[in-house]
Amino acid sequence: MAKSVHTKRRICVVTTNRADYMKLRSVLRVLQKDPAVDLVTIVAGSHLLRNYDNTIEFIRKDGFSVDYTAYIEIDGRVPVTMAKSTGLSVNEFATAFHNLKPDIVLIHGDRYEALAAAIAASLMNIFTAHIEGGEVSGTIDEHIRHAITKLSHLHFVTTKDARGIVIQLGEHPRMVRRVGCPGIDTLLATQRLPLHAIEKRVNERYIKWGSKLSLRKGFILCVQHPVTTEFSAAAAQTSHTLYALKKMKLPVVMLWPNIDAGADYISQTIRLFQGKPEHDFIHVFRNFPPELFLNLLRHASVLVGNSSAGIREASYFGTPVVDIGTRQKGRKRGRNVVSVAHDRTAIARAIQQQLTHGKYPAEYLYGRGGAGRKIADILKTVRISSIQKQMVHL
Repeated sequence: MAKSVHTKRRICVVTTNRADYMKLRSVLRVLQKDPAVDLVTIVAGSHLLRNYDNTIEFIRKDGFSVDYTAYIEIDGRVPVTMAKSTGLSVNEFATAFHNLKPDIVLIHGDRYEALAAAIAASLMNIFTAHIEGGEVSGTIDEHIRHAITKLSHLHFVTTKDARGIVIQLGEHPRMVRRVGCPGIDTLLATQRLPLHAIEKRVNERYIKWGSKLSLRKGFILCVQHPVTTEFSAAAAQTSHTLYALKKMKLPVVMLWPNIDAGADYISQTIRLFQGKPEHDFIHVFRNFPPELFLNLLRHASVLVGNSSAGIREASYFGTPVVDIGTRQKGRKRGRNVVSVAHDRTAIARAIQQQLTHGKYPAEYLYGRGGAGRKIADILKTVRISSIQKQMVHL
């Protein structure tokens, strides 16, 4: 890749979905204000899909410019379309990097879109930084996460254990920086809303028809995504969760699944379940802004499903969590998490157990804030002239 001609350090941040944007947000804010940095963004993936509420508007509303939009998702929600979307993404990110000419590319997480960005940047000799490497989890996410680690030059990890794993993978210790999770910056900065204000906002802005939501006597927050290595079982797994929720006699706020293989099976199962009059306790939403979601998580009687929010953010509020299946297997978790298999009886028993227990003491497993500032400061000063990596044997 030809060297850039700009005088400031040009840092390109890639965001592909609502979850990674919440993690990157605090980094973006620090970089945007720094006169020594030329910040550019690539917005791609589900941010651009109407079915996911065009969450690109969250980014614009926060005051960030969108320098390149990459339409990379092939519809289908099955493994072959994920693989093809990854191939298309490599091509699209290569074009974006060629046009934007960044000095550094910053990538978050473990999704196939992030892997595609890392492949393109690596092949174009661009210095690449990765957030949240070294973590252990179920399904294909762990394979992708470790692959991105090997394609990246600089690693921002959240925990001591994650740092050790990245170093075990052969990365030089001085290039592995433990900073905590930048998503916690947003969590700690979010204004606490009273439950009546949340209820009013949801009913007025997000419920266009049907019964209104009553949250003040308790509610369950449910976020269940497909497990890509178990995608053909997604409908049955979701059915187990829904029928367990039915036994609780509480309103359920449920978010739409992400776009991985199996998502259509989950969506169809939810629609069929929700369509029955006796199931009016469940309210399904495509997306919430980060501040609203975090306040729902703060007030929820219990979070049910397999979202990483149950492992990370929920511990800061002490919200009880029922983690279902293998998607988060191996992640560092707090005392507020109970794990169960995809079995409606076991799920219902675990939910009732957590409802009886109530709130847990807060735990700060992924840092106490300030990760965005730490990441930005390192990105501004790290030496990027040498991109040749060599395996380190310790």
